[in-house]
Amino acid sequence: MRQPFEHWDLALKYRLLFPVLSRFPRYIAYRLASFYGKWECARQKEMAEQIAYQMSRAIPGESTEQYRQWTGYFYGLQQREILDTWHYPRLRTVEQVAKTIEVKNFQQVLEARRDGRPMIFAGAHLGRFWMLGVTTAAYGIATGALARDDEERNTWGLAGPEFRYRKLKLSRLRACYRGDFLMPGAANMRPLLEALRKQPIAILLDVPYAKGSAGLVGVPFFGREAFFPEGTIKLAKKTGALIQPFCVEEHRHGLMLDFLPAHEAGALPSDESMALLVADIERRIRLNPGRWWQWPALPMFWGEV
Repeated sequence: MRQPFEHWDLALKYRLLFPVLSRFPRYIAYRLASFYGKWECARQKEMAEQIAYQMSRAIPGESTEQYRQWTGYFYGLQQREILDTWHYPRLRTVEQVAKTIEVKNFQQVLEARRDGRPMIFAGAHLGRFWMLGVTTAAYGIATGALARDDEERNTWGLAGPEFRYRKLKLSRLRACYRGDFLMPGAANMRPLLEALRKQPIAILLDVPYAKGSAGLVGVPFFGREAFFPEGTIKLAKKTGALIQPFCVEEHRHGLMLDFLPAHEAGALPSDESMALLVADIERRIRLNPGRWWQWPALPMFWGEV
């Protein structure tokens, strides 16, 4: 449970600090957000050590300093992604997006859409992943998403300032994506199918569940069996949707949205399709482990909890 000071600190962050930062020139604003991330890393010493420990379990043999660097990047990334929330309203046109986001291999997406294929943008909690639909919508492809945060109810028991920030973020994202935002779950399956017939849907493959939960498939992940929900594969098989992996990379001058080779889920068994997607996620995590948001949940993927 957060202490009163921490609630005040969050309110100051979301009501004053980051709105003010967003008015600075972009490069300076994101640099300052990164410095704030360093402060958060130092302040949350126990959590930072746990993240570094999970990195060392998955990628052994690196120096203590390397794990610290990756952890520092992890915290800086979180703050840069938060700052994005105040920039979303300024990313509605091709001209606005092109100033900060480079797009690679977009032609394959355009061709699939011209052919009328349903499409699932398959990603992971890697980098500033929300920029996917911000970009595609600016280029004329309205995009939906599965989002675990509920704007109406504080289902995760977040502190008041944090919950209000999440509501603001989802509201601005939905305006940018121009598509349906749905909560995952069996009750939303029909709306999801209807939405997928109209527009691409962004789904993250790495939502962890406890071992033994229904709908999980075991695949290799960092040298051990890990458990991922196979709903994305089933949905693609049911609708004939093309699974289009993507990644959002950071570099000094902005971001790069890269569309990777697409998957035809109907051609392979579910476990083989999932193994291919997860192998690609692992490869991209290894390129820069600090950009994967889910390190604290690694024991859940490995079925330890």
